[in-house]
Amino acid sequence: MSPSTAHPNPSLTTTTYYPEIKRQLLEVFKLTAFRPNQLEVITAALDVKDVFVLMPTGGGKSLCYQLPAVCSSGKTKGVTVVVSPLVALMKDQVHSLTSKKVKALLSDAAAGSDDWRSLVTSNDKPSLWFVTPEKLQHSTSANNILSILYKNNDLARFVIDEAHCISTWGQDFREAYTALGSLRDRYESVPIMALTATANERTVEDIKAQLKMKHDHKFFTQSFNRTNLKYLVQRKKTNLLVDIVAFINEKHRGEAGVIYCTARMTCESVAESLRLKGIKAAHFHAGMPADEKEKTVYNWQNGIVPLIVATIAFGMGIDKADVRFVVHYDMPKSLSGYYQETGRAGRDGKPADCLMCMSFSRSLSFAPNIYASEDASADSIKRQENAAREVYRFCQNTSECRRLQILQHFDEKFDKSQCAMGCDNCEDGRETVQEDVTSHARDAIKLLQYLVKDRGENVTESHLEAVLRGANTSDIRARQHDKLPQYSSCSAMPKELLELMLDKLKADDLLALKSLKNRSGYHNTYLDVRQRDIMIPRPILTV
Repeated sequence: MSPSTAHPNPSLTTTTYYPEIKRQLLEVFKLTAFRPNQLEVITAALDVKDVFVLMPTGGGKSLCYQLPAVCSSGKTKGVTVVVSPLVALMKDQVHSLTSKKVKALLSDAAAGSDDWRSLVTSNDKPSLWFVTPEKLQHSTSANNILSILYKNNDLARFVIDEAHCISTWGQDFREAYTALGSLRDRYESVPIMALTATANERTVEDIKAQLKMKHDHKFFTQSFNRTNLKYLVQRKKTNLLVDIVAFINEKHRGEAGVIYCTARMTCESVAESLRLKGIKAAHFHAGMPADEKEKTVYNWQNGIVPLIVATIAFGMGIDKADVRFVVHYDMPKSLSGYYQETGRAGRDGKPADCLMCMSFSRSLSFAPNIYASEDASADSIKRQENAAREVYRFCQNTSECRRLQILQHFDEKFDKSQCAMGCDNCEDGRETVQEDVTSHARDAIKLLQYLVKDRGENVTESHLEAVLRGANTSDIRARQHDKLPQYSSCSAMPKELLELMLDKLKADDLLALKSLKNRSGYHNTYLDVRQRDIMIPRPILTV
């Protein structure tokens, strides 16, 4: 997919819509200029076209549907229905629009019957109606209102935000989104706008097909290259928290930042540890009381507490321009997620750092969560596994430009010479060395095949590593694993390299993970092998 040009088509200033577009831009949104593609998208929307908008985080997607909703010169009139999976984000948007004197309604649990009736009975209908996909899928009232609006020609357009959630190729597939494909069948003449910040070419085509977008739809994208962001991957050497504290104190003392963790308890413990180290930090996750979350966000946005330690529940719809760094304490679940989360940094256009912390023993550390869900389908598990491997390969690749790898994920061509030392690999510039550990990898796989397939044992990664290193533990002796030919076969390897080798075998799908529920109801994660006879590529590692 080729990015669009940064400058609007001059002919767009001659359309019948343009005078009102410019007036509303200034009077309602207090803006004097458009970001790339915004005018094109808005004009196409008013011209009753289906529109697909692929913009990076911070690219200005919201204006693309909010501004057409307040224009009366478009070919369709009435209510703009915005479908989004994020109630918190919709609340923020409704609050922001209301402050601009734009009438907007959110149909959530707090919405009363009067709010619903205003959609069909009032002459002063809301310009925008925000609703979750689950509400459209299951609410009879919501669907009755849509039918009435359509019958009365009061349905201007459907806006599908976070549209990648409809695609089974995406990492955030959401079942209720699949029902949105029926909108075209039931409301054939109503245009559809799909927006996402994270989709490669295959995902884009899947979204278009599922939403049944018309053949003459308009597609707009722009470069995903955030030139002011520097991408760094730091391998854990001693204590991960010590490394992060040093990074903050040396480069970003007192500056606004976000540290992402996968678990709520980790957020709390990391924030507390940082405070003990003299760094002002607060935690944020979905399990906190609403008033506490609101206070935490306020303190961060106003510089009272510069650092937030949060799960990915934090950040959606929160637009703070001067974030100078984003740290991933845990590895993200996908490269798309990584791109979105790092996109919180540097929205003011000034330099910002994006640091991902990776230790060999922590790689794919979230993998047990993939298997712990009993409702997860085989396809869902496979998608998540592949996404995890892609993140690991990104971290493990110490020779190729990080920016190039990210942009390739979005099918965007990029000349790595343009990175301008914008990642640790380009800044390093050292030559990589090939380390052939194929024989050790074969020993590891043969050992696991024998223990799992022939003896029916459950083997954790730490136990496999201990046997290969020749550890003298009571568990190894009791299971007579010290009598096996592969025992201590990797004793001469540095521990770090052995861990890297096992991680690489997992990332390349030569070793698998399986989750089994224990007597306490929790899941334990064990290693498995994909097949009996495995051809191992040479060399297996680049270090």
